[in-house]
Amino acid sequence: MRALVLTAGVGKRLRPLTADRSKSMLMIAGRPVLEYIIESLRENNVRDIVVVAGHGREEIMDYFEHGGEMGVRIRYVIQHEQKGVEHAILTAREELEGEEEFLLVNGDVLVEPEMVARTLTNHATMDSHVTMLVTLVSNPEQFGTVRMKPDGTVERLVEKGGPDRYVSNYAVAGVSVFNTSMLDVLEEHRTMEAAVEAAISAGLKVSATVWEKEWAEFTWPWDVLHANRIILDRLLRGRGSFIAESAELSKNVVLEGPVYIEDGAVIRPGVTLSGPVYVGKDVYVGNNSLIRQYTSLSEGVHIGYAVEVRDSMVFQNVNIGRMTFIADSIVGANTCIEAGAQLWNWRPDGSPFYIHYGEERVRIPLRKFGAVIGDNVVIGVNVSVFPGVRIGEDSTISAGCIVEHDIPPHSSVRASQKLIVEPKGTASS
Repeated sequence: MRALVLTAGVGKRLRPLTADRSKSMLMIAGRPVLEYIIESLRENNVRDIVVVAGHGREEIMDYFEHGGEMGVRIRYVIQHEQKGVEHAILTAREELEGEEEFLLVNGDVLVEPEMVARTLTNHATMDSHVTMLVTLVSNPEQFGTVRMKPDGTVERLVEKGGPDRYVSNYAVAGVSVFNTSMLDVLEEHRTMEAAVEAAISAGLKVSATVWEKEWAEFTWPWDVLHANRIILDRLLRGRGSFIAESAELSKNVVLEGPVYIEDGAVIRPGVTLSGPVYVGKDVYVGNNSLIRQYTSLSEGVHIGYAVEVRDSMVFQNVNIGRMTFIADSIVGANTCIEAGAQLWNWRPDGSPFYIHYGEERVRIPLRKFGAVIGDNVVIGVNVSVFPGVRIGEDSTISAGCIVEHDIPPHSSVRASQKLIVEPKGTASS
């Protein structure tokens, strides 16, 4: 069976992380999301893959080429204008000719091998025209949802549409099998919702199979942290640590919990790694630093003296200066965070966090959440960044700034300070 993987979306809600990259190229424990998807397909003997690429396509094509190193065959279809899932599928229609069925995978979902296996098996068992993987969610208004009978037969599919449109708490989980004849139906009706409704009305069987384990779709920045937790648990929980032979750990490094340490990593004296933690290739962790649970340090990260990082993701080639604190945050590639910077993850009064997307004010569904830093950012000495703040790509924050709100891309930020010098005992004006 041929797989169609959709990776063309712009991912505006994830910015600045997706300013120049596809959602499918977000790095989770040192590897892009799309690599996990391809591995899951290959483990189910699905090796013929068509990738619909658009935004950030150059990075995808450079990284995976034609799939030879992963033991698969990849062909690319370019969606030059991002007009939604339906348009992406129809853009690739020629590549699906000759196939009776195809596997459809969203490139912004963390796909596990069992998700693919279960969808394929149930599709064959239930003799369906369409089979969708679905999962229970607490916020169905943010997803496409299905209403189904106890036997798994789908009665209705409703696409994302806000708090008044969902039909159940079962969200479409990003893996489906379609009979290729559905392409004609989709061409006619133009939306997946209308196409599925037409198929059901015509007496064709549409089925759902339930995924009851953890699941991550990449819509908001906190979804990236959630996916990182899933991957680190999968990689390390119950399996013990992995430390590459070429990694260099000083004798008095403390390991508290499982760790995964790649080739060329250097861990200096006095460091504590409180797993589960991922340390990528050629990472350097300076003396007396504390790397706490659910932290992923991607390739080439350099951490100075006495730094604390917890529950955070640091992308490639980031430099973090001494005595810096980073918590529940995501740091984009090629960023420099200078000495003494603080990326806070909570408010003393316990008030909720919000981020703004256009005119929409979205509450962050976490008790603790730090900053989201774009690629190629410089954060100066002793800068403090408040919880939930996003700093756009290619920005510079000068020393000593207190950043309380989002910073647009390509910004230069500096603080204006008034220095008052007066004799002791003189009342300030």
